[in-house]
Amino acid sequence: MSELETIQAYYAASLGKDGQITKTQRKILSAALALFAEKSYEEVGTREIADRAGVAEGTLFHNFTNKNGILKAIMQPIVQHILPMMLNTLDQATLDEDSQTLDVFIVSLVADRVAFVERNRASLEVILSQFFNNAEDRAAVLGMVSPEVLTQANQVMDRLKADGELVDWPNHMILQLLFSTLGGYLVEKVLYADLDVYDNQQTVRYLSDFLVNGLSPRRMPLQVD
Repeated sequence: MSELETIQAYYAASLGKDGQITKTQRKILSAALALFAEKSYEEVGTREIADRAGVAEGTLFHNFTNKNGILKAIMQPIVQHILPMMLNTLDQATLDEDSQTLDVFIVSLVADRVAFVERNRASLEVILSQFFNNAEDRAAVLGMVSPEVLTQANQVMDRLKADGELVDWPNHMILQLLFSTLGGYLVEKVLYADLDVYDNQQTVRYLSDFLVNGLSPRRMPLQVD
């Protein structure tokens, strides 16, 4: 795993690159994100953040006013830049392989996203909590998939349909089913950890089996009046 394959690593590496924040602010934000991920936003106090960052609590208030100000400062670059980049960084073989079957495509896609969630579970809990409480961040997250990735995905789906591997439904409906299935897994994995009783290999198998059987042209279509 690359050292920059977690949200926290991307965040720490990106802080200050635009010259908009000071070294002290970088230390406070990095410490706060790590603590929020370790414990939760509600359980972390400003004194603990200041201690982890190696600054006085008064310095923290001078830079960010309060804990909510720190959270907003953390979320802005994560939602606008870091999370979209990471979500759109799929194993290129998933999109480039010309001879793959639906089974191979789905298993590769699911395994990639399951691994991403596993690496970033704690940070995603912080992000999802904010996602449910902040309409602006929610709208930003919902628009994260880049046009380039969507174009590549559409090309893969069109080819799989032409090869008789994928059900002949509109591409946007197929993507909606993929995203809702993987999104539901993400929410349960991150916010309901007590329900997590399967290892990654089992999870990939169950999710992939569900999606492949639902999207295969060889399935028995449901007759709805």
